[in-house]
Formats: sequence, structure tokens, C-alpha cells
Amino acid sequence: MHHLLAGSQIRLTYLQDRRALRQIDWPIVLDDLTDAGTLVNHWQWCVRDDLTHVVLATDRATGLHAGVLGLTERATPLEPWLQIEFSLVRPQDSAGTLARAMLAHVLARIVCLDGKPVAIAAPRSNQSALRDLSLNIRSAALHPPAEGNVIGLRAARLARQLGDDRTVLDLRAVSEISLLRDLRSLHGVRAERLKSPRNQHPADEEPTAKLARSGGATRRPKKATHTGRTG
Repeated sequence: MHHLLAGSQIRLTYLQDRRALRQIDWPIVLDDLTDAGTLVNHWQWCVRDDLTHVVLATDRATGLHAGVLGLTERATPLEPWLQIEFSLVRPQDSAGTLARAMLAHVLARIVCLDGKPVAIAAPRSNQSALRDLSLNIRSAALHPPAEGNVIGLRAARLARQLGDDRTVLDLRAVSEISLLRDLRSLHGVRAERLKSPRNQHPADEEPTAKLARSGGATRRPKKATHTGRTG
């Protein structure tokens, strides 16, 4: 299902099914962002075959990709956690709004479908979106801290367990209800209403067709997850 970012023409599409992930046309995503002026390190795309969660942000007015977020699901001995592999947006969205919205959207979808992960982490070189998100989630603990020098010991221990080269947002103390409330307040997305063929205009067809080629129109079947839930 596609969702629209509040107050914009940006469509967010969450993909988790492996068949849908394989159908993403990565050269088109890369070309759209590069043409918009986004600096892309080509090594970032080497991990795309291992991705387990992707959000595509598409501008409905142009049909071009405005951003992309890729994550992999990993696990501690008992619980799953998420690793941000890359978060890229076009320069006109560099204020952080779109990057934060994509991260909030994917985390809300994962919580609803699979249950709350123990943490979400990012490499130190790609930590800005995670730091921004941490300021808006009550009871979550970030390591290293976003502000000041006060270090949460539980979050620090978890960060060492996951790898010291990562910034880690510890979600263990956050309830699912509270987490979803905070996430939804960050971007205010709403489900996109698809027009019927009778009312659809030619100008509306190209963005949808392009997104379908990227795998965004593929329906996600139910599957088992680390948490034992199905989605």
C-alpha cells in the first residue's frame, strides 16, 4: 500500500516481501537521485540484495524518486534489531524532514506487522536521521547521546553488543503503543486513495506505472518473522 506524506505530493511505499524487493529497479532509483544532485556512494548499493526493508519516496508530480531508505533485519540471541544501510534524499529535502519521515514510516510498519525490534542502529557515518528520530521518541535511549555527555548505561551495553562502530537507538523501554503514537506524529501519512479507471486522467498514470516497475505495487504476502508474528 502507498501512503502520502502529509502536506506534500510525496508517496511513501514500504516493501518487505523478497519478491517485491527483487523487482526494485535500482538503476532508475540511482539515476533519479543522482540527476537531482544527490551524492551517492556506489558502494552503498552493493548491499541491496541483502536488504529486508525498503521505503521508496516518489514525487507524484514528476514520477521521480525523491528518496530511498534501506534496512536489514538482524538479531541478538533473543530479539531482532534493525540496521540502517543507507538513507538518501534529494538535496531539496536536505532539511531532514523526508529522511525522518521515511524512517518513522518503516519503523511504524514493522511494529504493526512484525512487532517492535529491540533497537535500530546506523553506522556512525549515517547517523543523522537516527539522532533526529531519537529526539521524538519518548523513553528511547540513544548511544552515543545526541546531546550532552550523559551516557545511558543500558543503551551503551546494547551498543557494545551490536558493535561499537554503530549509533544505536535502544527501544526496549518503549511500549508499542507509545512508539506508534510518536512515529505517526512525525509524518502524518495517510493511505493513498487510488482513482478508479473511469476517473483517472492520463497525467496520473505515469508515476503509478513507474512505481510498479520498481516493485512498489507488489502485494506483500504473510510471512513468519523473528518475533513469531505474521504480517
